[in-house]
Amino acid sequence: MSVSHVAVGVVMGEGGQVDTGQVTALAAVFGQVADPRKARGVRHRLSAVLTLVTLALLCGARNFRQAGDRVVEMPQVLLAAAGARSHPVLGIRVAPGRDTLRRLASLVDAAVLDRLVGAWLTERIGGPSPGCGLALDGKTVRNSGGGTGVDVQLFSAMRHDTAVVVAQVQVPADTTEVTQITALLDPVAITGMVITADAAHPSGETAAYLVGRDAGYVFTVKGNKPGLLAAITARLPVATAATSGHTSTERRHGYRITRTIWTAPADGVDFPGAAQVFRIRRDVYAPDGQRVSKQILHGITSLTSPAAAIAAHVRTHWWIENKSHWVRDVLLGEDSHHAWLGNTAHTMAALRNLAIALIRLAGHTKIKQVIERHHASKMLIPQLLNASKE
Repeated sequence: MSVSHVAVGVVMGEGGQVDTGQVTALAAVFGQVADPRKARGVRHRLSAVLTLVTLALLCGARNFRQAGDRVVEMPQVLLAAAGARSHPVLGIRVAPGRDTLRRLASLVDAAVLDRLVGAWLTERIGGPSPGCGLALDGKTVRNSGGGTGVDVQLFSAMRHDTAVVVAQVQVPADTTEVTQITALLDPVAITGMVITADAAHPSGETAAYLVGRDAGYVFTVKGNKPGLLAAITARLPVATAATSGHTSTERRHGYRITRTIWTAPADGVDFPGAAQVFRIRRDVYAPDGQRVSKQILHGITSLTSPAAAIAAHVRTHWWIENKSHWVRDVLLGEDSHHAWLGNTAHTMAALRNLAIALIRLAGHTKIKQVIERHHASKMLIPQLLNASKE
């Protein structure tokens, strides 16, 4: 039987039967994205191209040259599951080339793609437990300005419990991420969640929006909001061990890190929904016991939770830098890609988020090792997609 007639589903791999149904399910998600090309002359379906780019990212592709190489290396059963076209004479599945991958990434409606990916991942994860955090943060894609001097800025939301990005929007060039709260969160079910954000975001409008959607918030506050910062510091107790609400200590690379939090009621603070204000001090001690750094931050929250829970939200918020932005930059080469044509930067960021999410949802934490294994044995990819659904 020619490969073009192999049924997509359970197929025989090197280690026995392999279920490729989730590869086809992913292609079906991408099938909802409108193809910007004229129908005449189309050789490779958009859904197949986006699926194969995602599989290439799962194999560690950092640019379109590498993505083209990884796609060509895909076994026929994976090409078939992704919906790659069948050669009219030979009956084999034909992989799209590097130029096709690049061209479609620049033409596709990245905003629609991002919404579909976020919705699919949300459904895959399931509803969050009450009080689950959702971290908001912006990221500039370096070398994406195409000579304009204005790089693409993306604003994303990552769930604390899974470290998966469930929403992302591109920030218009004439504004900042602060104005994009509703654009980012309107499609996301945030009832009962706790929104965490850095010092760029605490504003009455944002707080009112979140409270209106029955979501909590934990904001850090700095000198860019002098009035609010002064109101917070005026209500906090003197920073002593006796007045602290919670202290935690960890050791990392021989260093001892101590975090202490002080809280106080937000009575009289003119900020929608505010329940408490807080101060967190982070002290780092060298192996010889000498303190090498001290960091203090202040914040405001709508939560009535204990101090330890507030401190946990603040700390977990920074996972969006470590577990999302860092992985995209360092392991998947986002900032060195120079992907500036059309919608390429946004499209590839959405697909990188998807690839990282699939790895995390399958229970893996060592992402570099996973993508190296996929590069060596691509028939491990269906197993990963199946595991990410369980």
